[in-house]
Amino acid sequence: MMNRKKQFRAGLIFLSLLLVVLCPLFSLSAMADESKGYQEYSLGEIVVSGKGSSVRDIAISDEITVEDFEAVNADSVADALTYVPGVRVTYGRKMLPEINIHGFDKQRILTLIDGVPYYETKYGSLDLNQVGLEGVARIDVVKGAPSVLYGPNALGGVVNIITKNASSEKPVLSATAEYGVDGIDDAYRVGLSHGMKKGNINYWLSYSRKEWDSWDLSDDFDSREGTIMVRQADGSRTRTPAVIQDEGERVNSDYETDNFWAKIGVEPSEDTEIYVNFHYIKTEKGDPPDIDFVQVRYDYNYAHFDRISAYDDWGVDLSAEHAFTDAFSLQAKLYYHDHSDEYESYTDETYTQAWALSTYNDSILGGILLGDYQITDWDTLRFSLHYKEDFHEQRDLEEIPYAESEAATGSVGFENEMTLFDDKLSIIAGISYDWYEVTKAEDNPNDDNNIIKADTPDTMDEFNPMIGATYQIVDSIQLFASVAKKTRFPTLDQIYDGDTPNLGLEAETAINYTAGLFWTFEDKLKLQVAPFFHDISDYITDDAPDNPESQSKNYAEVQMRGWEVNMEITPYKDLLFKLGYMTNDASNKSHERASDEVVGVPEYTATISVQYTLPTIGTQLNLTMLYMGESYRELPSLEEPDTEVIKNETYQLCNAKITQPFMSDRLKVFLAVENLFDEDYEAEEGFPAPGMRTWIGVKFDL
Repeated sequence: MMNRKKQFRAGLIFLSLLLVVLCPLFSLSAMADESKGYQEYSLGEIVVSGKGSSVRDIAISDEITVEDFEAVNADSVADALTYVPGVRVTYGRKMLPEINIHGFDKQRILTLIDGVPYYETKYGSLDLNQVGLEGVARIDVVKGAPSVLYGPNALGGVVNIITKNASSEKPVLSATAEYGVDGIDDAYRVGLSHGMKKGNINYWLSYSRKEWDSWDLSDDFDSREGTIMVRQADGSRTRTPAVIQDEGERVNSDYETDNFWAKIGVEPSEDTEIYVNFHYIKTEKGDPPDIDFVQVRYDYNYAHFDRISAYDDWGVDLSAEHAFTDAFSLQAKLYYHDHSDEYESYTDETYTQAWALSTYNDSILGGILLGDYQITDWDTLRFSLHYKEDFHEQRDLEEIPYAESEAATGSVGFENEMTLFDDKLSIIAGISYDWYEVTKAEDNPNDDNNIIKADTPDTMDEFNPMIGATYQIVDSIQLFASVAKKTRFPTLDQIYDGDTPNLGLEAETAINYTAGLFWTFEDKLKLQVAPFFHDISDYITDDAPDNPESQSKNYAEVQMRGWEVNMEITPYKDLLFKLGYMTNDASNKSHERASDEVVGVPEYTATISVQYTLPTIGTQLNLTMLYMGESYRELPSLEEPDTEVIKNETYQLCNAKITQPFMSDRLKVFLAVENLFDEDYEAEEGFPAPGMRTWIGVKFDL
């Protein structure tokens, strides 16, 4: 006999089929698409393809659109990136999405929203799960050799999130509501966006909220015994075996966030645009523990039994562009972003007694200047100037003062693009000068109200050249190739981790090589094949010889080589196949090493998606499959050569969505199922992923 949960799922499948059968009785035939009412925010782009630039074509790049978001029922940027070829998104400590592109983790990827950098100043990354999609028009993912105009710290690539801008004189309104009916408890998601263009005034507003009490593990999950280690203030420690996670609901997995974005602009003439962007994000969430090993550290005032009681961001961006002549234009951006979070530690797995509250406050103040000068019809010069100051303060207990740090980062870049042989050949060459300086550093090593000033490292600086080309052999085939030197400066956390700071830490360097071809066949086929090679030196790690204090050091040498294939097949207008595949062979080439392998680099990723629209009734069916190869979570180190090798397992995911339009596509009712086959897997060892989850929702566009 089926249990109640399986009966419920069978009922959902029956209702889905019933919807397909009955929808012709209630829906109108699909009419021609009307204007969406929004366009992509042009000032959000650093490299503007609309101006004829081929810079993005010299690298492996992906554009994720609103249609892609909806196909996988994504509700955050992290969700949308999950199914991009060559990208790996996992969740571990603090329920933060770990974004990995071609083996580069999110600290080594430059993340932008409308061309402006977003990150925490201490750790160099930000939670992209809290950035909603209601106001997002497109996400650009550039791998390997991005333009020097993006600025510093794009070691392995760039993610640029481009927001919506109103394009219609009529008011535009879009509302979405979803309810979690299975696999997630008391869950709902709502979103609302509105925009309008009136005369020379343009605005766009968006708000979203999502909340749930917990989510369920797979029915196939089996609990296992883990270890709880408690270390006292005097250094003594105890290890207790315990079952940290039972079957059923995931421990401490609640989530609640509000997300508000606003944009208002004025376009006094065809040559001038001025916009102000504002965002406010407020999040509170649980932090599901590692089911194999949890620490309670009274000596360092933190525990892995914890909650993120606040994870909040707000900021203001001012952007303006003016075309002085047909050949010369300038774009300027000023921005201020503020981030704060609270890490609340608990004594044990009951989460009833909090004993320490760590608080982090970050802010960024910066500006960007971009210039575009068309020297001739076939030669264009571009330049960029980036400068920002980072401010960070933290304390491990409420009763002690904050320790403060400050740093400044800058970049000057020049790029020239020549288009030759009747626009068949484009050659792009560029160089940037990047620098980084820590101007203030404080510490409270004993949590005793005694703030001390730490020494700061010398200014770090690097030159980063690049060159690339595209060649149009025939209208349907284009070749491309590029090589670029990229650097990433160390984070404050890496410089000042451990008991002794490493003031000699330098920037990491990567030489990124990319080549490949684009091939299109009528409207039926689009194919991209691209091998790549990343040669990384001065890779920052604490796995270095003669390193008893476990400092971060520029020691490791890493090479990653592989190839990526992306394909779209449209046999006829109502059927679309998308396939993406990446293989990556990562190896540790350090002079002394305990292992030849590299942590966190999947050996392959593959995605397959199918979209079919039923004629006449317009019902849309989406099926998305993700295959993730294994990667290493832990490897032997020089300090601990007997460490057990732990792998993140191979796993497969399948998501499905059925959408029925009504009222000429203005109203859509949908059913979405995540992890359709309820697979039990751990994308990161020790952190079991959600089982099957089902959402039912409605979207209305006016």
